[in-house]
Amino acid sequence: MTALCTYWSQLRPAAPSLTEANLPLQSGKIFLVTGGNSGVGYELCKILYSSGARVYMASRSASNATAAIAEITKSVSTSSGELKFLQLDLGDLSTIKNSAEAFAAQEERLDVLWNNAGVATPPVGSTTKQGHELQIGTNCLGPFLFTQLLLPQLRAAAMAAPANSVRIVWTSSMLVDAKAPTGGISIPELSAPTSDQNRNYAMSKAGNWLLASEFASKVGGDGIVSLTQNPGNLRTKIWDKAPKIAQILTSPVLHNAKLGAYTGLWTGLSEEVTIADGGRYVVPWGRWHPQPRKDIVKALKGREEGGTGEAEAFWRWCEEQTVRYF
Repeated sequence: MTALCTYWSQLRPAAPSLTEANLPLQSGKIFLVTGGNSGVGYELCKILYSSGARVYMASRSASNATAAIAEITKSVSTSSGELKFLQLDLGDLSTIKNSAEAFAAQEERLDVLWNNAGVATPPVGSTTKQGHELQIGTNCLGPFLFTQLLLPQLRAAAMAAPANSVRIVWTSSMLVDAKAPTGGISIPELSAPTSDQNRNYAMSKAGNWLLASEFASKVGGDGIVSLTQNPGNLRTKIWDKAPKIAQILTSPVLHNAKLGAYTGLWTGLSEEVTIADGGRYVVPWGRWHPQPRKDIVKALKGREEGGTGEAEAFWRWCEEQTVRYF
């Protein structure tokens, strides 16, 4: 019954507490949103741009991003902010350093990084350029490498910005509660994925929670808050490749993508979040998970802390897969 209530509260959450209506001006801030040309990322970029910030829309497709930027700037005609395109392909590790360097050539600091981009339930056997299962590769390995490469700009921002304001936001899913393996990650399945794409997706999204926690422990001392969010069950293009039956069954509980942007907005900018919250999990439309899975919470801790160490093991695996691309 408790688990059912937890699911329901994420499917039908209370009204958001932080929206464009009460968001303070963000002039002078520098933000980066991956996958910003559509869905949640698009709505988040629009809100951030309208608040006066300089926003980098990171996308694989230059044409799609250019069109999205034109739409936003046309619809928000009074903003003092900037909206800029950054080329980024999270499915090809060999290109990510170039993207990070392109950002570094323009900016010395980064106030908030939203690791928003992701893929879901592609055809069985789909892989990244380097041969990793597509969801683990795009949702975890690519953002892991990209975030590592942007740490100099995040640290620079944390040295000058107000306490608790510099953040890394990772993106999870409610499916973690239902489908992720014990501890969130099955290390053997990273190299030998199952044919169950929902399980593989849930594992990649649990992986983001584990990475958020590990980053929090490693960069929290620099003043950077790292945490993860489930933006919500939303009508976005991420469902396009899902089986038709899945699309039909989920349709009644899907919400507008803009509501998902409010979850990201709260996670990235709410003044309620502090450095002590590093590694925590946010649910729609901006509140702490009422009852996170105990086995995953235990996985976030090392064995010396009474945990099972899956987060640390997953971090090491990500390092091994990406080290040659730094």
